[in-house]
Order: sequence, then structure tokens, then C-alpha cells
Amino acid sequence: MKRHTYVLGTAVSHDGSSCLLKDGKICVAIEKERLTKIKHDGGNDNAAIEYCLNAEGITIHDLDLIVQNANFGFFKFGSDFYRGPRLFSEKTGVPVITISHHLAHAYSTIGTCPFDEFNMLVMDGCGNPYDECMDLAGAQVPELNKIQLLPELYVEKDSFYNFNGNRFQSLYKDFSEYGYLYREYPLYPRISKHSIGGLYAAVSIYCFGNIDDPGKLMGLGPYGRPGKFNETIFDCRDGRVFVNYDWMDKYRNPARSYADFKKGFQYYADIAYGVQKEVERAILYIVKSRLEAHPADNLCYSGGTALNAVANAKILANCPIKNIYMEPAAGDNGLAIGCAFYGWLEVLKKERVKHNGSTCFGITYSPAQIKREMDAFVHTGDPVKMKGAFNLFFESLHNDRHHIPGAHANIQFDIQNFGIFQVAIDDEVKSGAEIFGRPTCIVQTHGDDFYQALVSSHSFEWMLRSGQMRVSNLKDFEMLVRSVDMDGVSERVRKKLNGHAGDKSGKIHYRTSDDYIKETAALLAQGNVIGWFQQGSEFGPRALGHRSILADPGRAGIRSFINSRIKFREDFRPFAPSVPLEDVSTYFKFGWESPYMILIDEVKVEYKERINGVVHVNNTCRVQTVTADWNPRYYALLQEFKKITGLPILLNTSFNRKGMPIVETPQDALNFFFSCELDYLVIENHIISK
Repeated sequence: MKRHTYVLGTAVSHDGSSCLLKDGKICVAIEKERLTKIKHDGGNDNAAIEYCLNAEGITIHDLDLIVQNANFGFFKFGSDFYRGPRLFSEKTGVPVITISHHLAHAYSTIGTCPFDEFNMLVMDGCGNPYDECMDLAGAQVPELNKIQLLPELYVEKDSFYNFNGNRFQSLYKDFSEYGYLYREYPLYPRISKHSIGGLYAAVSIYCFGNIDDPGKLMGLGPYGRPGKFNETIFDCRDGRVFVNYDWMDKYRNPARSYADFKKGFQYYADIAYGVQKEVERAILYIVKSRLEAHPADNLCYSGGTALNAVANAKILANCPIKNIYMEPAAGDNGLAIGCAFYGWLEVLKKERVKHNGSTCFGITYSPAQIKREMDAFVHTGDPVKMKGAFNLFFESLHNDRHHIPGAHANIQFDIQNFGIFQVAIDDEVKSGAEIFGRPTCIVQTHGDDFYQALVSSHSFEWMLRSGQMRVSNLKDFEMLVRSVDMDGVSERVRKKLNGHAGDKSGKIHYRTSDDYIKETAALLAQGNVIGWFQQGSEFGPRALGHRSILADPGRAGIRSFINSRIKFREDFRPFAPSVPLEDVSTYFKFGWESPYMILIDEVKVEYKERINGVVHVNNTCRVQTVTADWNPRYYALLQEFKKITGLPILLNTSFNRKGMPIVETPQDALNFFFSCELDYLVIENHIISK
């Protein structure tokens, strides 16, 4: 007799993910990027599905239902292939259904929110075309006659729903023409024509040169000056928002490199400031319009725009609601969760099981596995010396380049035990521990092997032949070899190092402690910066105390140190404070409950200097409130830190560097630890030092 009911949700958009429900509860879920180490990875979902099945010890054939979403296309020709063969098809024997984009976003909030009755707003760059939407019944759809003439060219822009505890109801769905993919103007949105999220992404590309982290605009905006960017971006009327395009043509100076951005920092900051204000105005207009027509005390919010923590605070402060729930994985990574809950509630017709609030759906690694990985983690020589050699090599590549017309590639070196480096080839060669963009080629090698190539006569060609270096795209790697004399650079690095390959092998140093929480608090109070790795990883873009980098927020220069020496990211990027829920109103103006770090608050003036490392230039903080119910270890750490220092607040940032997904495995954490200037790494109850 079958003991459990399993529903698999999976999504193949950008930020791909898979989620497994067991008897109506999330038992495991993972974002694909955590496994492939490629930020915002999507497409083929095999890796994420295998992770979920292996964690539960089941196979595809043990599933009762599979629910999937693709942003464009409904798998009408079968589910066995999506950017590669998949683990299942309609012939597997398990029922497979496909649902539309905003419907999946909506059910991710139904499955995880704390409310019984609520409205839901979904707003993002774009969803499925009208002719693929499954949630049209009962919804008001503006300009329906025009849409129905070309239904495949109108895509979801924002959707509004109600859930009364048992029944899901569509209330309002706004569609827009698909965007300007064929227009390569610097500031034109390239997704849906009148999308708030699409406009925000376009400005991110303009200011930073990529779409990978539009949230950076929130960090940049407070450095801008009022009155410098005065464009009326949005036309808000009749309960809808339209993007104005007449102002865009005069913006012709996109940042094509980090050097461009730094040189024009104030220019881009002024744009970010003005755009953020306009985005807030447009979002508030939508929310107020929907609530005026369909009032409710509780509002759930999903889609990419729900990650705008500044706008979220404005919603809570200015709209007629009592409570708001932003889905922690509001972007496309949350689609798999929505797919799974849709399957449980609507296909299998099961009862809704109230979620406990946790976002930590990753595998909890066993003590034996953690010990094996720590004991097996060996360096040939001093890890600090090795890391210095790697830094020197990659920083030197741009000095020895050959110009090859038309050459363009982004080579990512994944050096086991040490971390990730990138080499970008365009008009120039850029290289180092900084992440420049999505890789076109991934080179995998072990730190010991790579070090041998730097300090001995081993060539990179020899490493390829011997299998010590694996390359995913040989054409791009050969382009790198033609563009840069890598062996020549290695020779010069070797002479500078005066090193040799005979360094004695050494294992890492760690101790196991029954009082590791108290010891970690003491180390933090002494000014150390610590990698904190506990139980299953968080799902979504925020580290909330399971995969975090932690520090005393009052340590002098702490923000600059972590940004430059650990995160390798822009110096304007702020950090978040974690505080026990019962203490939040002591230190912050509004004192909102914010367990997922998606609300902005203002620090009280008397505490600004004491926690200066987490206070942004405009005196705001993206606060995380912590409770003991689903975050007991992190809560206990905050309490121990308070006993020592009198302050129940820690600087908390995600356990990764710029352009790198948050670490997933113990080995990921060890690799990262030895690739930067973290002082200690705490994995479960093991304290690791260098």
C-alpha cells in the first residue's frame, strides 16, 4: 500500500527550479543555479529534478503527478525534451500537466502564505501569451476584443486573484503587446511593451550592462540626486499602467563595462533614483486600483517586481491592507513551488496544508558526509599562497593579450577548493575573481592541479590531454589561448612566486564543538567575519541564516571589507541586518515583521553608528526579523551575540560572491572559504580556520 503522495513541480524558465511535495508539504526544493554554479540558470531541469528525487530516495515512477511551466510554449509536442532530453515524458506513466506563468506564481503564494483568505497580485516582466493562459474565467480583461485578434502576441503583464480558503478566483488580468526584442536601442525594454518589471530590467541593463541583478538599482538609487532625472516614465490611467517611450531616445550612454559605470557613477545613480521613484508610483497605483475594486485585509504578492523591497514598504505604509506577504522566491525560481501546489490543490483536489513559514528546502547533509568532505579537503601547499598565485595569474592575463578581431567569449574557471574566476574577451581581455557575465565556456579543474601548472612546467595543453582540465566549449577556450599567451603568463607568475611544486600536502584545520553557537558569537564579537552553513539551504535570492556570511555590523569599515575582499562586488551595495522579531521595534522606525528580508525600514538615529555597517546612505535597512520557530540556530546565535555585546543584530549577507549562486554543499562552502578573506567557516558544529 502506498504510504505517501508525491507531486513534483518543475519550471524551465530562467532561474529554473524543481519542488517536491510530500503529502501536501514541501519536503525538498532547489534552484538549478545552486547545482550548476551558473547564476540564473534555467532551461533543462534534469539536475534540479534529480536533486529532489535523490533527497527523498524515490524515482520518477514514485510520483503521483508532475506539473510544469515554460514561459513560452505549452509542451504541446511532448515533455521529453527541453534544451536537452528530460527525465520524464507523457509515456513515463506519471500524469504530466502544464500550467501558465502567472497561475504558477499565484499558487506559489497560496501554498506558502500564512493567511486563510487573501487577494493575490502577480506582476513581472512578462508571463504567458493570452492564448496559453488557464486563468481567464471570471477575470476582467481590458481591451479583450483587440487581444483576441492576435492572442499569441499579447502576454501577461499583471494579474489579480482572490483565494477564500477553498476557491481560487481570477479577478483582473492585464495584457500587453510583446516588446521590442528587435530594437536594440540602449534603454528600450526588451520584454513586454508596458511592463513595470520589463522597464526596470531595461534600466538595469543600461546602468550595469546586464540583466542578472536588477535589484542592484535599489542599492544604487539612494546615491542619486532628486531633480536630476525628471522623466514621466509611466502613464497611469483607468486602473492600468502604460510605459511612455518618448523620453528614451535621449539616453544614449549605457554602461558597457564596469569602468564605464564607475566613470559615470553619479549619472547612473541619478537615473536609478528617478526610476525607482517612478516604479514605486506605478506599483502603488496598480495595488490601490485593484484593492479599490476588490478590498481585502490580506495581500499576497509575487512575480519579479515583488522583490523590490523599497516599493514593498510603500505598499504596506500607503495601501488599505492590514498584512502583506511577499513570496520569498517571488521571481521565476518560485514557479516550481506554484506548479507543485497547483497539482496538489487543483488536480488532486487535496486539502491545503498550512506552511510553517520556512524557506529552507535544501538537503540537510549528514554528519558523516560533512566529515568526509572536510577530511578529504586537501591543499598542495599553503592555501593562502595558492590563492595568491591564482589571483596573480588571472590579474595578469589582460597585460599579455593579442587583439583578435571579432573575438568574444566569457570563460569561467571553476577551480575546485578555491572558487570561480572569469576571463572576458571582447575589445579587451578582463580577468580576475570578479564575475563579468554569463559564461560561454566553463573550465573545471582542481586547485592542486592548477597550482601545479603555475609552479611547474606543466602546460595548459598538457592539462587538457591528461584530463586534469575539462572544458565545456573547446572553441571558446581555444579563442582564449589565441588571445592570451597563458603559458607565458604562467611562466612570469612562476618567477614572481619563486615557488615550487614540492609543498607539503596539508589538510584543513577544524574543531568540533558542542558550544559552537556560543563560540561563533564570541568570534563575531571579536570582529571576525564568518561563513555560516547550517542544515538545508534557503530557496530564493536571500540567505536567511542557513547559508550566510555574518559579521558585527558595528565593526569599522566592515561593509567595504566584505564587498571588496569577500564578495568582490560594487562598493555601493548595502548589507542587511538580522534582528530577533521581539527587538525590531527597538532599533527600527516601523518595526515591521520581515522574515524574508524583502521590506525596507529606517534605523532609529540613536543606533545608526552602532550598526553603521548595515545602514544605507539614506538611513534605510533591508531588515530580516528572526524567530525561533523555523530558524532556531540563527535565532540562538543572535541571542548569544546580544549576551556578549548588548546588541541583538548581525550583518547578514548571502554566502556567495558577485555573479555566483549561493553555496549549496559543504564542499562549495570550503571552496569559497579558501578563495577569499573570510576568517572562519562554521559548518554545523564544526569550526574551520585557515
